[in-house]
Amino acid sequence: MPTRVSVSCLRAGSRRGVTLFEAVAAMAIVGIVSIAALEAAGAQMRAAERSRRAVEAASLAQQRLDWLDFLNEQQLRSLPDTVREGAFSAPLDEYSWETEASPVSTQPGVYDVLVRVRWTKDDAFTLRTFVYRRPIVTTSIGGRGGRGGQ
Repeated sequence: MPTRVSVSCLRAGSRRGVTLFEAVAAMAIVGIVSIAALEAAGAQMRAAERSRRAVEAASLAQQRLDWLDFLNEQQLRSLPDTVREGAFSAPLDEYSWETEASPVSTQPGVYDVLVRVRWTKDDAFTLRTFVYRRPIVTTSIGGRGGRGGQ
């Protein structure tokens, strides 16, 4: 008499490999994780680039602001063209600057100074501060300016 083998025993024992569905599911999971990792790395690289630009632009703006220390009140009142705007030399030639200075109406000798460093049309770093220059005082005693005719 032949022995009867259960169908369930045959199926359980004959399954040794990976099914197509399991392989596709594993590949999908690996793909999704890889895409997420690449997006995170890309975001980190963009943040590092923005940080580098911000540090360079802030340093360049401070440099232009320091250069304004050489100007007197008359020159601050009407900035020379070479101070008002320009471009930095190589290797920073992708940056340009604009400078504005306007007197504060309530405080004689105080100027509102704005230095803007640009690296593209839409991207800029702005540094704004107040500077003081001793006001030029003139008197007209005896028809001469200066210190009362002395």
